[in-house]
Amino acid sequence: MSEGSILFVHGTGVRLPSYQSGYAHAVQCAKAEGIRAPFIECAWGDPLGVAFEGRSLPDPPTPAQLAEEEEDFARWQWLFDDPLLELDKLTIADSAAVAEEGAFGQKPKWEETWDAIAAYTPTDDLTLLLKRGGLEAYWDEAWQLVLASPIPRLAFERSAHELVEASHALARAAVAQLHVAALGHGAPGPGRALRTSLAQRLIHDWKQEAYAPGAFLIEWLKRRATRVLREHRNRFSQTAALPIGDILLYQSRGDTVRDYIRRKIEAAAAPVTVVAHSLGGIACVDLLAGPNPPTVHALVTAGSQAPLLYEIGALSSLDGKTSLPDGFPRWLNLYDRNDFLSYVAHRLFPKAKDLEVTSGEAFPDSHSAYFGNPAVWRAIRDFSQ
Repeated sequence: MSEGSILFVHGTGVRLPSYQSGYAHAVQCAKAEGIRAPFIECAWGDPLGVAFEGRSLPDPPTPAQLAEEEEDFARWQWLFDDPLLELDKLTIADSAAVAEEGAFGQKPKWEETWDAIAAYTPTDDLTLLLKRGGLEAYWDEAWQLVLASPIPRLAFERSAHELVEASHALARAAVAQLHVAALGHGAPGPGRALRTSLAQRLIHDWKQEAYAPGAFLIEWLKRRATRVLREHRNRFSQTAALPIGDILLYQSRGDTVRDYIRRKIEAAAAPVTVVAHSLGGIACVDLLAGPNPPTVHALVTAGSQAPLLYEIGALSSLDGKTSLPDGFPRWLNLYDRNDFLSYVAHRLFPKAKDLEVTSGEAFPDSHSAYFGNPAVWRAIRDFSQ
């Protein structure tokens, strides 16, 4: 790219320690792709972002509450992705039970139980619960999808000594599939309390209640949930308030952030390429589309929500109908399909050029993965020529 300078504008929730780490990594990756223009910091979060000490947070849960919440959250998130997950695990839980047979001329106990449950139709009590959540219309679809798979029956067969555990897993599978069906029809799924009531009602209707169900799924869940969910909880608790606060602050007093970026641009050596992430991209689009914009050679946004805000009429500088001004700089907008906070711009802004990049990371890590990707810096290098 041509000489000049690159202004590196961070997004929401970033503070100096994390900015400096990301900045250094971005500079290193850019140099590896042949970019020699000097970088200029634009760390607006510390002087202008919100301050948060955590005094508004509720007291932490007890260890027992924390463990229960972790396991419940993990279980249902996994079941929403794959309602048959637990049943699939039970197909290998007790392989010795496969050989179990009933008395001469009789079905084995597991098959009798399975046949009775497979023929289940909602009782009045279940129907009332479904109506409470507005879910009655989705039950048949969800239940038939569960029964259509060979996994549940096989789980009963191979868990013949633990039919209660298989029955409980089947109840949760039905409720998870109900959640998926509701979302598929544009309706909300059942919340935690209703999920619990629905599963308990199914277990009661099937006469599979027990005070001490088998330990296989409990141990499987604990081994996989606790460490992962505790790390997730800690990271979320430490970082969620700053991004949310910065967004709210920008919507109410974005002029201070834009003025800060303006001063950085005006002090930089021309030609200036602005590289902005997330909320930083919103601020830069607002600044450059507003009155008396500073002179910028090229704008690069990554993981930005500026197109979304424009489409819904929430962008400060443009009302959702007004086009970009004639003097708006060349604009490269980078997005990643795994980054659910990134949006495409070209259908709303014909002047913008969209480029898909692939980090290979899952969300939310994908939202922060742009500037460690060599393909991003090659695109910036070529675009800024």
